[in-house]
Amino acid sequence: MNPIKRFFTQINTRTIYLYSFFTGIIAGGVAILFHLAIHFVLHFGNEKLANMPVLEPGGPVITTEMLHFNPNLAWFFVLPIIGGIVTGLITHFFAPETAGSGTETFLNAFHNKPEGLRKRTGIVKFFASVSTLGTGGSGGKEGPMMMIGSALGTIFGRLIKMGARAQRTLLLAGAAGGLGAIFRTPLGGAITAVEVLYKEDFESDALIPCIISSVTSYTTFGAYLGYGHMLHFSSDIFHSPIELIFYAFLALVCTFAAFIFVKFYHFIKIYFFDKLPVPSYALPAIGGLMIAIIGLIYPEALGDGLGVVQQAIYGTYSANWITACKFFLILAVMKMLTTSFTIQSGGSAGVLVPSFFIGAMLGGLVGTIFHHFMPHLVPSVTPYIVVGMAAFFAAATNASLGALVMVTELTGGYELLPPLMVVAVISLIFSHRWSVYKNQVANKFFSKAHLWDMSPAILKNITIESAFKELKTKAIIEHSMHYCDIKALARKLHISEFLVQNENQKLLGILTLHDLEFEEEEDLSGLDDLLLAEDMIHTEATALSPQDTLFKAMQFLTNTDFDRIPVVDDSKVKSILLGYLTRTDILKFYNELGEKRGTD
Repeated sequence: MNPIKRFFTQINTRTIYLYSFFTGIIAGGVAILFHLAIHFVLHFGNEKLANMPVLEPGGPVITTEMLHFNPNLAWFFVLPIIGGIVTGLITHFFAPETAGSGTETFLNAFHNKPEGLRKRTGIVKFFASVSTLGTGGSGGKEGPMMMIGSALGTIFGRLIKMGARAQRTLLLAGAAGGLGAIFRTPLGGAITAVEVLYKEDFESDALIPCIISSVTSYTTFGAYLGYGHMLHFSSDIFHSPIELIFYAFLALVCTFAAFIFVKFYHFIKIYFFDKLPVPSYALPAIGGLMIAIIGLIYPEALGDGLGVVQQAIYGTYSANWITACKFFLILAVMKMLTTSFTIQSGGSAGVLVPSFFIGAMLGGLVGTIFHHFMPHLVPSVTPYIVVGMAAFFAAATNASLGALVMVTELTGGYELLPPLMVVAVISLIFSHRWSVYKNQVANKFFSKAHLWDMSPAILKNITIESAFKELKTKAIIEHSMHYCDIKALARKLHISEFLVQNENQKLLGILTLHDLEFEEEEDLSGLDDLLLAEDMIHTEATALSPQDTLFKAMQFLTNTDFDRIPVVDDSKVKSILLGYLTRTDILKFYNELGEKRGTD
């Protein structure tokens, strides 16, 4: 074989680096198109139709003369609704997985889908995000670009016929390239891509490919649109060790606020949008209506908000300290609302930039209070705005290292590294139990991508009955249960997969609502009271016995799309269904066993 051809076709460390370089170039080019498309739609809609100014990061300080304009409130109100309608139609009919932040789909692809993302995903996400962000949707470009970049990495990996592990590396490299370019944060993009996967770990093996891709993408993007920091910030040095006390307080405030935001963010989807009796493609329009109402009162809460953060850094909103505190607090709350309404309704936007915005407003609030009462110790509010960005993002996503690096690259505030490190650590300590990303897992052992990093010898010697005295049963339903009751139970338990048994407790099969509602073309509406569980079983379930090993159970869960493995007592004639195991159950047992052995 030709040596050059052999070099390009063999998959090893050197070729992965090379392909990461190519992935970065492509991601950088797509990021340019993405930025320009959003910029065009946003400025056309706001300035031409609504006659509203668009605040840009790095833009000039707002003056009194700039505030004299005559807005067209009708257009300003209707634009987010139009964006929601277009986004809903695009995502529903072409790629439902592109609805939402994009980071969730990226995380799910890495952990659970060795085949990666579909080819159309990146293209659909591109147009859906332009529709959402260009019409005032509250969110950032980072989630969509991570998803678009990871889709590019997946396509590249398939073209050269890489294995699952190498494809996952390129998926991460593509995500890092997209993130590093769109925010001009080459190192922060790489670190965030490998850190956001886990709550207490990071993908160290992919760090170098991610850095190569991110740097390449950043230089490609900057060659056309310019280099430099996205936000203008006159570096304010770290003055005194006493200030760390105030920054620690800011970290606690941001952690508490992040907890409230994460709970509301997930609550609004489960208990509001998922329960609305409307087609899924109409939900983004409803979300657009809700943010349009808020936008009429607080227009600063729409869009990505980085222009507002820039004005806060300039000190535009700090004329009167009481007024400034009210302004910062209200905007933080309004941004939580508009972001939740935009993304959880199915709008296509990221949650990273809104997290920066909320943290900046909370930093402005805390900094303004301390500056007013202790000006000799807190001579400036601006550093608190910058540090607050990292504190809130770290608390909401468990990506503390990525948060502080991205903030320093966004602002150039490298002198603030001491307080940035303090708030990142504090936020991580108090927030590791929650995350705005549901598909973020605890560590590598909870990811399918690293299943075989475990020691299989341990699981091969442990049977199901010896490890679990009691099995879970809440996802077991009777064969005569009506479809409407199954859907109600699914919403209550937050699950979509059930084991179906007959009146004799014999396993009949597995029912997945995901298959019924999203993958089939058949319309089941109006049949809720007629369809029974036994009518909707899509597959006969393979079951294990209590004497089977945990290794065999893990093999089953890895090689199928099911989340549960039934356990049946075959020693009896009726083959009674005893319960089921999940991957999380086995991993939790494995970790607890390892901790126990480590302390013996």
